[in-house]
Amino acid sequence: MNAWGRIFFTYEGNRLAAVKGQPLNNHTGNCLKLLEHFHKSWFRDETRGRLMRAVRLHDEGKKDTFRLKYEDDGKNGKPPKGETRKLSYSFAGHRFRVPEDDPYIVALIRSHHEFSVAQINREKAGLSGPDKEFFPDDLYLLCMSDHLEAELAVKTIENKTSAPRTFMEFVTIRGDADPLVYRVAPWPFEDDELPLSFVLKALPVDGLKNTEPKTIQDALNRSDAPFTDDVVTIILRRR
Repeated sequence: MNAWGRIFFTYEGNRLAAVKGQPLNNHTGNCLKLLEHFHKSWFRDETRGRLMRAVRLHDEGKKDTFRLKYEDDGKNGKPPKGETRKLSYSFAGHRFRVPEDDPYIVALIRSHHEFSVAQINREKAGLSGPDKEFFPDDLYLLCMSDHLEAELAVKTIENKTSAPRTFMEFVTIRGDADPLVYRVAPWPFEDDELPLSFVLKALPVDGLKNTEPKTIQDALNRSDAPFTDDVVTIILRRR
């Protein structure tokens, strides 16, 4: 069965024209690549290895929680008059499905969508020694790599000029000359530029019996279609 990190829907008028999925391992691989290239001053030697493992595993719960649904049915389960029922997806609860026993890694993964004083204090209560001190900084790094990858993916694949995240310190600015080049500020990386690859797999929508959420979800899970796109972006130090 396929595992997805993100799904993109393209509509032409009221018709669902395309469905593309970013494989989970591409998303987590990009997050890991981003964080591995952060300047060494961001890390603590005592926890760096466990932080990197948390990045690798932070979305494993998506494999069991992937669901397609309608975006907004309006009142009484019906879309607003004249509008089509557009699809969306959900991985609700995925951060609580943690395939790891190390308490520090578990705490990082469980908290990667809730960077708050209350959540940090809850998790620190179950940690001991230096881990209590290092946890907030490592959680911040996990959140940043996840959200930076997500913003770049949405801007690149959906061609959006903005993709606000609920928790995001870095600013990504698309280049004027090349839409696949982004400036990032403040610059957290060791090098002056970093390529990032977004892999996509297209679902042949025309061959489906209907475009109901369950039909498309099942088709995405079973699809053996080849990967259709590999979009490489370049992120550069802002000058």
